[in-house]
Amino acid sequence: LAAVLVAGNVYAQTPPPTTQAPPPAAPAAQAPAPAPQPPFPADSKIAFVNVQGVLSQSALGKAGSAQLEALSKRLQTELTAIETKLKDAQSKQQSQSQLLSEVAAAQLAKDIDRLTRELNFKQQEAQSEVQAMQADLLQDFERKVVPLMEALAKEKGLYALFDVGSAGAVYVFPGVDLSPELVKRVDAQFPAKK
Repeated sequence: LAAVLVAGNVYAQTPPPTTQAPPPAAPAAQAPAPAPQPPFPADSKIAFVNVQGVLSQSALGKAGSAQLEALSKRLQTELTAIETKLKDAQSKQQSQSQLLSEVAAAQLAKDIDRLTRELNFKQQEAQSEVQAMQADLLQDFERKVVPLMEALAKEKGLYALFDVGSAGAVYVFPGVDLSPELVKRVDAQFPAKK
């Protein structure tokens, strides 16, 4: 109800759209520097983190993403090799079908069938492998980061620490966003491997 009232007040205060063309955009090279984050209010008993942001900005999360990307590239290379063999066999079947003996044509058809099954199986296997690694990496990230979040919440004397991504918050005062502090702590505890 409060969100509806706030949204209603915002819309009531917003002037109607104009039909004039917007002013030309400023050059991209002169992007304004991000505003510094306000300090954490000492009297606040709740705070937020953006766990997805911590995952993408921390060295630990970046290392996991790199592992996942390496696995995906390796599996894609394997799939591409099978696809190439299958396309070559299909091209041979189309272009040389008149020249092949009955036995050779039957063998080529069996090879195409085998390669098609192999490709389908490998695609399913690759998807399962990527999903399993992703789940393992997320579980490892959670196992390492949750204690850091709990320690940060206790240090700040918080009653609750929410994940802004899953809480669906409409607005969060930047001062109660502890994501940058959490990224620093994660990086200090789990530095990037060289």
